[in-house]
Amino acid sequence: MKPSTLDPRTKLVLAFTAAVILGSLDQWLILLVIAGVIWGVTFPLNLVTSWFKFFRGLGPAVFGFFAIAWLAFDFYTALVSGLRLLTLGTVFFLFFHTTSPKDLSNALVRMGLPYAFSFVLTVSMEFIPVLARRAANVRDAQRARGIPVGVGWKGLRYLPALLGPLLIQSFKLADEMAEALEARGFGSPGHRRGREKRFLALDWLIVSMSLAGLLAFFLLRLP
Repeated sequence: MKPSTLDPRTKLVLAFTAAVILGSLDQWLILLVIAGVIWGVTFPLNLVTSWFKFFRGLGPAVFGFFAIAWLAFDFYTALVSGLRLLTLGTVFFLFFHTTSPKDLSNALVRMGLPYAFSFVLTVSMEFIPVLARRAANVRDAQRARGIPVGVGWKGLRYLPALLGPLLIQSFKLADEMAEALEARGFGSPGHRRGREKRFLALDWLIVSMSLAGLLAFFLLRLP
């Protein structure tokens, strides 16, 4: 997780502004330029290596989406769709790698969202990597037993051998978390203390520019 001076709400506005604009663009050259600019942001943040690891998972989805769109429509539509998915993935890659779940949760609470909703979001973000590691451990253990879990199409028949232990571990993890929360009095009334980020002048400037840019984008697209 790379530190960032921007408020999480500012980065959230930036991410969703970019998502709306990217979802509305249909010129492949503009999408390619934007993708290059956004990818260039990974250099000053020292996230280039992390991005390539992320692309190992995103890449097959992009190429698969490209192939399906090409078969269903045409090459141009497939190219635009693939670039759009790649750029959107990079935008939210940057967002989640520069924003800690705790800071995002606190920001959402200050925006008026219920604390329980923010907590669920935080837990989801925290435990997705945990479950991914547990899934990898289960897969390796089953392969050591000679069960070809996840190896090609034939491995699909052995999918229950992966999902069964993983579901059991997930339920145990949820039960342990519930007991820990109950022991700590989760949900009881009281003042919650914690470090809070404040909206600075830079945050207001970036949010204003983002919203103004979004408005200008849609005004320019009007016939």
